[in-house]
Amino acid sequence: MCTVTYIPTLDGFYFTSSRDEKASRATIPPTQYQVDGIDLIYPKDEIAGGTWIAADYNGRTACLLNGAFHNHAKQKSYTRSRGLVLLESFKHKSIHEFSNVVYLNDVEPFTMISLIHLPGIRSEFTEFRWDGTSKHLRRLDICKSQIWSSATLYSSEIQLQRTAVFKEWIAKFKDVDGRNILAFHSRKHGLDTSHDIIMKGEDDLMTLSISQLHFKNGNLVFRYYDILNDKVHVTEL
Repeated sequence: MCTVTYIPTLDGFYFTSSRDEKASRATIPPTQYQVDGIDLIYPKDEIAGGTWIAADYNGRTACLLNGAFHNHAKQKSYTRSRGLVLLESFKHKSIHEFSNVVYLNDVEPFTMISLIHLPGIRSEFTEFRWDGTSKHLRRLDICKSQIWSSATLYSSEIQLQRTAVFKEWIAKFKDVDGRNILAFHSRKHGLDTSHDIIMKGEDDLMTLSISQLHFKNGNLVFRYYDILNDKVHVTEL
């Protein structure tokens, strides 16, 4: 929800998402659900019912971060959860189609990273931002490692620092696997405690879990690391 990395490999990719949230906010570990007739797997936020990372059984994945480009002034209430908007995107053939038709008035700003990866057929790697007024869609390079940080928690300056840390780590580890990507997400890198990759801020805010989607040779594995309760959940799709 608050730090997402994408790392391509010779035979697939890794999507890894850290959830920075208040420890009191309850979460259901990844479970298989059927949403509008589509089989999905995702961890669920108990309060809003949505999610920040999900995958279907065809190699399609999506991650969501709070905020668009900058921190925003929150409204007293919103009509729909951003996490439910992410689930809605799976009903559409492409994010381009979804972005054209989805109604987002009174939805809080967000950034959604989506990868539709159908080997031998097509791939669509996109970044979709809603800033509260306008939609912004751009195509991403599927061959390039990238990091995103939530605009609601991390200023533009801090995001640049986190990106520099990620680039330095990528340069050091030419051959990555799920374990050392997890190590990147689960340790400190010399930044301020409230700004580091694994963070701890005020009001019980901290990195609660790390979700990792690993696509390899047509197979998808969902690993969920519950940091708060020291548990690991692994599901093969």
